[in-house]
Amino acid sequence: MKTFSKKLCAATAFAACMSTSVLANTVYTSDSSVTAWDPIYPAFADGSWPTSVCTVQPGVGLDANWQNPHPASSFGNYAHPWQPYVGNFASWINAWSNLNSQGPGGHSWTKYAVDISGQGDFVLKLLADNCSWVYIDGNLVGYQSAYWNANNITYPVSLNGNHTLEFLIFDGGGLAGGMFRLETNTGTVFTDSDGDGLTDPEEVLNQTDPQNPDSDGDGFTDGEEVAAGSDPNDENDAPVVDSDGDGILDDDDMCADTASGALTDQYGCSGAQNVTNACNCAGPATDVLWKNHGQYVSCVAHAKNIEVNNGLLTEEEGDALTEAAGESNCGKQSKGKGKGK
Repeated sequence: MKTFSKKLCAATAFAACMSTSVLANTVYTSDSSVTAWDPIYPAFADGSWPTSVCTVQPGVGLDANWQNPHPASSFGNYAHPWQPYVGNFASWINAWSNLNSQGPGGHSWTKYAVDISGQGDFVLKLLADNCSWVYIDGNLVGYQSAYWNANNITYPVSLNGNHTLEFLIFDGGGLAGGMFRLETNTGTVFTDSDGDGLTDPEEVLNQTDPQNPDSDGDGFTDGEEVAAGSDPNDENDAPVVDSDGDGILDDDDMCADTASGALTDQYGCSGAQNVTNACNCAGPATDVLWKNHGQYVSCVAHAKNIEVNNGLLTEEEGDALTEAAGESNCGKQSKGKGKGK
């Protein structure tokens, strides 16, 4: 693990250094400790790049036939002319020992990887000549198009333990290589322009509209769809939602807000909910009142017996419902109205 503390603790007493807050800032950057693979060359130079190549989903992926893992060549923070424009945030690396492009027309794909570890929110920055992608455990977390600027190469990342970071680069000719930096988020705020739960950089990764909270117009926000695993760009692919977590999807659930952990029937209703539905405090039917309080209590007692027999209530839970019914005002006549409360 690379941290700012590694450098600082070498220059001060270890115990004193360990007590400082600098240990909270975890940093991973591209350098010679990163593993590189030999480049993959296209059969011919693609004259339509970058449009055809620098897309969110690359044509050559992590599972391609990558060969010969070896340490990346590291060239420092001032090796490439683009570095100063984005703050020299890491060492520029390449899969071979110089920065000259290789392959047909100078086109190639390269892959890099490093093990990382962290907990909480991080900030990712990436830049390559010409376009690049960063994955964590196989999930895309950063994308740089060929038409980069300092504002669209920074992404939010969440870590929870040990992970693998992988970096892909497509080189279109001229100079080659790239760099990345993953650092604990100590105050970076990412804008969510449309308030849909996805930050603007995350909208880039999901190819959604940062100015439209529901890009496919299906009634679910882009953030809801991404969280649920449905496609926010396909109106026919809506989230599968079980809002109360009872195992019955909302579209089929007859009882919303079932208590957590309660047993339910095939309609998503717990025993307590079935008793309440069978014995409404207002009366046995719409615009029909209970004859008296006893009739209401009798209904609850009968309904709870059914739910106990069906296994949706224990005897103790059923008795508690009956006791609560006896202490309620349901079925009792109010003065001048004859209506239960």
